[in-house]
Amino acid sequence: MVDEKGGTPKKLEELLNEIVEEMRNARSEEELEVLRKKADILEDLIEAYEGDKDLEKVPLLLEKLGDMVEDILQPLKELLNELYSPERVQAMGKSVAEFYKNLVEAGMDKEAALELTKEYMDSINPGKKLMEMLADIKKYLQVPEIPKVPKKEGSKGEGE
Repeated sequence: MVDEKGGTPKKLEELLNEIVEEMRNARSEEELEVLRKKADILEDLIEAYEGDKDLEKVPLLLEKLGDMVEDILQPLKELLNELYSPERVQAMGKSVAEFYKNLVEAGMDKEAALELTKEYMDSINPGKKLMEMLADIKKYLQVPEIPKVPKKEGSKGEGE
């Protein structure tokens, strides 16, 4: 039996409603606390059930994205191989060394020259720039959260 609007099993919804009613009629603080714990467990079960339904969508999503990911990964691998070819890395190393040497020869303190050289090296590193761009793109992608697994009754949790 599944609730039509939320897709949650009716039994879980009914149990939760019963517990809420019992909480209203609780005679002591201890009884109320026990009922709260039961309600929390039921809410976790409902969330897990709803999350499991989302997990069923993952294979469909991966199937749709599979070809697209392959189309992206191959050119990305080729680009990274080109960016970090031995010749390019060697040229970048010479450029960084020359930058540092010029700063020190101009009379700059070696520590300050080293800091500026690190900044220069970061600014000319194409792979790092690419990774930063990909991280910025990732912010705009919405990745569904993995649902929480409900705690088993009797396991150590908050407040225990």
